[in-house]
Amino acid sequence: MRTSLIAAGGVTIVLLALAVGGLQAQTQAPPQSAQRGAPSASNYPIAVVDVTYILERYSRLKQANEVFKKDAEGTEATLKKERDSIAKRAERLKELKGGTPDYKREEEAITKAESDWKLHVAAQQRDFAERESKNYLRAYQELQAAVKNYAERNGITLVLRFNGMPPDPNNRQMVQMEVFKMVLFYDKSIDITDAVLADLNRSAAVAQPPRSPAQPRRQ
Repeated sequence: MRTSLIAAGGVTIVLLALAVGGLQAQTQAPPQSAQRGAPSASNYPIAVVDVTYILERYSRLKQANEVFKKDAEGTEATLKKERDSIAKRAERLKELKGGTPDYKREEEAITKAESDWKLHVAAQQRDFAERESKNYLRAYQELQAAVKNYAERNGITLVLRFNGMPPDPNNRQMVQMEVFKMVLFYDKSIDITDAVLADLNRSAAVAQPPRSPAQPRRQ
């Protein structure tokens, strides 16, 4: 196993060396297609973007989530009323004499009501999960388009995703994500997160409130 891991590590080093060489070649001699376009605003045709940060502050997604939350709360209140109504019927059932036709008829009605309620809850959960997924997918697709437009305007040929949130050492999942993240280092000048977020919020025609100086975006 040790031999195979060492061999794999050697291949990885070679591939990384080739990739770095390719990036250096791109930096020193841009391709003809890039030379025909507008000159790059950066010294390097590469950038990074914090997707999580943008989605948390994208005004259109925030509005969609607010509507989603209100609708979910309303549906939850309705389901609670239905459940309470069934519970009251079950309490009143105790007042009837067991084994009588009225008792059996009401017991069957309550059982059916409980079954229908559970099916209704499951359907609502499924619908809201699909709706939430669509909200985030739409926002992510709009983010992709904004990144593409910004990159093309500024002569950027590669945009990498990264997470600028410092990991919580007490959160095992966050620590694992930190260890396996793809971007280990980046120059602050190639971080286009704020620019892309501004483009997105302008397209949504919603002003983004200024960031509080006491809460910097990234460490």
